[in-house]
Amino acid sequence: MASQNARAGFVPGVAHLALDVVDRGQSLAIAVMHDARAELRAVADGAIELAEKTAAASFRFTKKLVQRVDDGVSETLTSAEKLIGGAVRSARETTKAATDLAQAATTSIAGERASA
Repeated sequence: MASQNARAGFVPGVAHLALDVVDRGQSLAIAVMHDARAELRAVADGAIELAEKTAAASFRFTKKLVQRVDDGVSETLTSAEKLIGGAVRSARETTKAATDLAQAATTSIAGERASA
């Protein structure tokens, strides 16, 4: 009977040990999965935050770019307006001077013929 008690004690001991190993393995696997889930969540949150900051920075950059392009175009248009206005004034002055010169020459030529 003593050998039967020893066997009965050994087998249940091994079975309990095996159950404890399975229980610890299961607990370890679930804990690792929870850790992996937490890390993946942190990565996802970081990626979303990075995308959000990148989008905000892109919009700020685009606003500045549009402002600078608009300023450049405005300055160019102002300079072109001044240039064209100056050219028109110069053309008017040249035309007036040419008309005055033509009238003076006509008067001078007509005056010489009239006195001759």
